[in-house]
Amino acid sequence: MSTSTSSSAGAKARQPLSITARLALLFAVVAVLSFVAVGGYLYRTLQQQMAYRDDAELLGRVTLIRHILSEATSLDDLERKQHSLLDTVFGHDDFVLRLLGPDQRVLLQNGASSASIPAVPLVPADRAPALSDIRDWQPAVGNGRLVSAVGNLGDAGQPLQITIARERSDRLKMLAVYATHLLVGIGVGAALATTLGFIIVKQGMKPLRSVIGKANDISTNRLNSRLSVNDTPAELRELGSAFNAMLDRLEDGVQRLSGFAADLAHDLRTPINTLMVETQVALSRPRSVEEYQALLASNSEEYERVARMIENTLFLARADSAQLGLQRERLDTLAELRRIGEYFEGLAEDGAVTLTVDGDSGSNIAADPILLQRAVSNLVSNAIHHTPAGGAVRLSAQRGEDGVDIIVCNTGAGISAEHLPHIFDRYYRADPARSASHSAGLGLSIVRAIMALHGGTIDADSTPGATTTFRLRFKDAAAAQG
Repeated sequence: MSTSTSSSAGAKARQPLSITARLALLFAVVAVLSFVAVGGYLYRTLQQQMAYRDDAELLGRVTLIRHILSEATSLDDLERKQHSLLDTVFGHDDFVLRLLGPDQRVLLQNGASSASIPAVPLVPADRAPALSDIRDWQPAVGNGRLVSAVGNLGDAGQPLQITIARERSDRLKMLAVYATHLLVGIGVGAALATTLGFIIVKQGMKPLRSVIGKANDISTNRLNSRLSVNDTPAELRELGSAFNAMLDRLEDGVQRLSGFAADLAHDLRTPINTLMVETQVALSRPRSVEEYQALLASNSEEYERVARMIENTLFLARADSAQLGLQRERLDTLAELRRIGEYFEGLAEDGAVTLTVDGDSGSNIAADPILLQRAVSNLVSNAIHHTPAGGAVRLSAQRGEDGVDIIVCNTGAGISAEHLPHIFDRYYRADPARSASHSAGLGLSIVRAIMALHGGTIDADSTPGATTTFRLRFKDAAAAQG
């Protein structure tokens, strides 16, 4: 019990997501990726702009310090001005300034972090500092940037070393706050996009649910219902057309199956009724041995008729479901027709019918020899049975442009135009004479099925009171593939 319960629970857990849920999730993924891409771009742009402005401000400070040094008359004058210099130029706590004299003596500095400033290449006094002269600096907290340059003191041109650095901890904190807000915005935007995507997709799936509702109304008793393709969206129009085409095939198949079952029951009823009536009559009173033997002989003929009918029906069923495996061989068509003609010579002589075989030599086909013999034999047998005494049956092979045609032609009453399109239908009989015969109406259906298995065709042409011609067309391999 526990095993079955766990299996059913696992089956439920493994059920695939609905199309609405999948599209909503895909919409959420696309939204998140878009938000992350845009947010990352904005974050990176802000970071670069802040870094550029900081570096540009560092270079401006260096230029300003150089100008102030050039106006100082001496070191003593510079020392007197250092407080006003620091207050005027460096009003921010994140800036660090250090001035070194020619003997590397510290003339001016601010910030406790100035001692940790490393030595970097100096920008010569005759060149303006550039962005490439700025170096990274690692203070105690965060990180920073610095630049060192040479400035001349007063008219004497005494060189002094100027080092300006800037801690970027405040900038990093601002970027961190911005990143936090950005992540929150991405999360909220993704959730909103997912919700709206689910609502939009669910609303957009209404036409599909309408199609499903109409499909649920279709049953075997209502196969004539069709989906309204013109009212469906363009994306579902092809699906609706394919569904309607499937219904057309199903309706045709059900109708054919119903007719097939009715015809089969009708044809089976005749021999079974004959067997039953003859047996009941024989049992109504005692009979002689000869009478019982005649009854058994008659019953045997009916049994053979039923057996042929069942065999032919099974053959057609296997052919329709493609369960017959072809054993193709390269056959000499004229030789095969002559062999079949020899087999029916006796039957033709009994009916006073002339049977001739001719054709083009070298007209070879790729076919299953047993099925070929069955198809042609059915046509020849029908032709002989429907040819009056003194008539003729001609069996020939002709080479065409894309294959070989096998032609069975006979003289006689022929087939009227209204019956000709239906002669290949199962259990169809064109005239009462045929209905009275032992034919079950499956011979021509079997021929058509055999030709379909070979990728060929069969057609018939008849002139009432003159000739009837059946043409089996076997295509060459190249033509069949084309």
